[in-house]
Amino acid sequence: MFYPPKKTHLLEFFFCLATLSEMLTSLGLKNFRNHADFLLHITSQQVVLVGKNGQGKTNILEAIAVLSSGKSWREQRGLDLIEHDHVSAQITAMYDDIPYEVLVEPRKRGFFRHEKKISLKSHIGAIPSIVFAPEFLGLFSGTKTIRQRFFDRFLGQIYPLYRENLARATKAAQNKVRLIKQYHAAEKNLPYELVSPWNQILADCVPYVWHKRTEILQRLVPIAQHELQKIAQNQDHLDIRLTAPEEFVPTRDGVLDFFEREFCREVAARKNLLAPSRDDFCFNYRSKPLTTVASRGEERSILLALLLAQKKIWHDYYQRQPIVLLDDCFSELDASRQEQLHYLCDQSQVFFTTTHQSHFAEFGDVQVVEI
Repeated sequence: MFYPPKKTHLLEFFFCLATLSEMLTSLGLKNFRNHADFLLHITSQQVVLVGKNGQGKTNILEAIAVLSSGKSWREQRGLDLIEHDHVSAQITAMYDDIPYEVLVEPRKRGFFRHEKKISLKSHIGAIPSIVFAPEFLGLFSGTKTIRQRFFDRFLGQIYPLYRENLARATKAAQNKVRLIKQYHAAEKNLPYELVSPWNQILADCVPYVWHKRTEILQRLVPIAQHELQKIAQNQDHLDIRLTAPEEFVPTRDGVLDFFEREFCREVAARKNLLAPSRDDFCFNYRSKPLTTVASRGEERSILLALLLAQKKIWHDYYQRQPIVLLDDCFSELDASRQEQLHYLCDQSQVFFTTTHQSHFAEFGDVQVVEI
């Protein structure tokens, strides 16, 4: 690992990196968030989006994320990404001299390469990306939904079938709960046979999602531990474990046995008790729950270490460096951790947002885009 000179001004180091062969060279948006018709010709490995809050800087990073993985890290539903009064949005790009397009509709996404439609499975891995966003600073103390989204976005890019299994399990669980509540409202007894089709789908998908989540943690945690030791200059131990609120055997038969055994409890609680949405990623630091022992600065260092681990795994899988998207990192990181970002940005194309031109006044070869 090459270390920058101590007097390097914040992120100036990674604006002196060698040119890479693969890069995003154009980005077009139509009816995406607040961008009715936006076109950016990209001429540098390092792009700064600068402007006041609310002008759409993060929306541009979000479009690159959708181009990469099919979904943004912050969308709640498909309509969030489409400009008001329109039925769809379009993202076009040129990456590694190949034209790509994503058609964003409320309930589905269409992916195109060389103007030919392709599946999400075929698209995944073509334009890798990792994100540092303020939303992820609640990774440790926030709700489990934040942690699920953080890891699921990464897993969906690494394993082409992951997102499909996760979506099928989520829909099956929702339909099952809806059925249980309908019978409860009508004060009728619900036969097990009616929920059985949804349980069959869950039995197909839950073990896959569980095994992929545990598998990626086995790979990610040792790398994150190594990177954290370099960042923090100590030997403090980091551990991440996947937990479920219910005990079950993560096989198809094990899931079916659970649902048959707990059917009455599910009906009484009006809940589906076993689904990926109920899992959580639990962080321990220095052998204790992370939120009880880590400072805010240490939490940010751990987040950087996790993103570094993701980047290494990305490269191992696809033999290419992911695009790095840094949303408002200057306001969320102190000076020392801003300097640590050079590890994350090394050898990657980088896009980041800021509200102050002073943040990049001394940068070298960088494309500045005012939004």
